[in-house]
Amino acid sequence: MKFSKISLKIIASTFLISFALSVLAHDAWVEPGSGPIYRILYGHKLPEAYKRDKVTSIKVYNASQQPLKFNNVNTKDGLSIKVNNGSPAMFALEFDNGYWVKVGNESKNIRHSQMPKGTDPSHPLKYSKTIIKWQNWMDKPLGQRIEFIPVELIGSPKPGSQLKMQLLFEGKPLSNQIVENNSNEQGPKTDENGFVTVTVLKGINRFATDHDIKQPNDPDALRLSLTASLVFMVQ
Repeated sequence: MKFSKISLKIIASTFLISFALSVLAHDAWVEPGSGPIYRILYGHKLPEAYKRDKVTSIKVYNASQQPLKFNNVNTKDGLSIKVNNGSPAMFALEFDNGYWVKVGNESKNIRHSQMPKGTDPSHPLKYSKTIIKWQNWMDKPLGQRIEFIPVELIGSPKPGSQLKMQLLFEGKPLSNQIVENNSNEQGPKTDENGFVTVTVLKGINRFATDHDIKQPNDPDALRLSLTASLVFMVQ
């Protein structure tokens, strides 16, 4: 089969767009429903192995928003959490995926200053909340740099129900952000006040968005890529 030059350009452009989306849409989150040991997952549509030191902050709260103690459990694919006392209601996670550059169609986990020929140097940071037991205090910010806040809470969400959320960046509403679920690369956008209404699915829900910040004076990453996610399971 022969392709015209135009067709080849379209195919190449489609591939690059898809490649960029898959890189940007990677999340890091605590897997709900996996207790008493809870896995920390990283990936796009499917989990991938990662270096354990990329997990930079873990906080576990009980139903009264009191912090719980836990132990880290190392696995071949990353890290898990074993809660020592009490029952977790929410996990808050921060994940630093390091510095990346593109070389051709491949992404390399290296600083731009170490590989100047690389293009689109970026530094992805992931912020997530995993809700195990829904509580009224969860409609208030935790103080993550970028975070989703469920609002107008009335009990736990049900399959097919509508969930209203607000997206905050450094404590302020973040507008015009696509909110996807389970890395489906589509979804509604936040309004001018950062609010968005999403449809809850049966099973795992992993609502996420990516927000890029240009850093023209950073020799290692011209783009800071922040990901926020809100994760929970619905029976």
